[in-house]
Amino acid sequence: MQKRHTRKTIRRRSTCALALLGAVCSMTAHASGIPFATDRPQTWQFSSDFEGTYDSFGQNLEWNHDNRAFDSHGNQVAGPGTNTFVGLSTFIHYWKVPSLPHVGFNASITLPEIRTQGSQFSASGIGDPLLGGLVWYNPAPATTLGFQAYVQVPIGQNEVSTNTWSFWPSVFYDDWYGHVNVDLLLGGILRGRTLRSGQDDLSPGNTFHLNLRVGYSISPPDNPFAIPFVGFDYQTSGGTFNQTVSIPVSNSASRETTLGLGVLFQFKPNSLPFLHQKMYDQLSIQYQHSISGRNTTLTNGILVQAWHYW
Repeated sequence: MQKRHTRKTIRRRSTCALALLGAVCSMTAHASGIPFATDRPQTWQFSSDFEGTYDSFGQNLEWNHDNRAFDSHGNQVAGPGTNTFVGLSTFIHYWKVPSLPHVGFNASITLPEIRTQGSQFSASGIGDPLLGGLVWYNPAPATTLGFQAYVQVPIGQNEVSTNTWSFWPSVFYDDWYGHVNVDLLLGGILRGRTLRSGQDDLSPGNTFHLNLRVGYSISPPDNPFAIPFVGFDYQTSGGTFNQTVSIPVSNSASRETTLGLGVLFQFKPNSLPFLHQKMYDQLSIQYQHSISGRNTTLTNGILVQAWHYW
């Protein structure tokens, strides 16, 4: 018999680390979303061919319809029936060191805005910010290799905070093969203990994620405009351990695999896609859907991303 979703279960599904780049839930493994699911082609393409410094601002908008879920056996069952809306506002500052001509750096802050709405429950607020940065290397003008690290600080509003410190390291790669762009991220989320007033202390499991985007530039790659792309995302998270009663939380380990389709538009006149990055704009839209999973609601949503560089 299918279990009825209680108000407490829906609350946990909708108010955990759902906000930051698709992070999975730190209390249970029921929240949908894969870290960095908003990636598009050229997400991790950076150039070291610039002078001085420059900045960018990005806005992500995510909508997911949580009407279906995967149970502990990977079967589809009814989900909480909520609609989840997430905004991610990111400011990034870029710079170079003159003695490292093919290397660049940036530092960033990401602030999530969250709204979950259902027939019997709703929650909204500003979530936990993500602080950090990255370093990249260009072995060739169109090739980028790099490493990034972020800290998620549990200072968001109570309804949507994870109440958990976490560390997000990852490595990335981006390159062009003729008209084809390949963009890859491999990373994880290492979580501390979850401390909530009046609730048991929990040690949520860590996460591993993979994000791949393959796009095709319709126009010549040295003057890109529209780049249709396919996406493949995967995450797996370990189970949660209840420190207060010293037992593992049943069915708290999760995994999910999704496929997506989208298009990236670039408004970047008079420059190659990997040179002179100042003063241009990007807009991407994609649809994602789960193809398999366990102990998580299905991804079934639209993701929009806009960037301005100056």
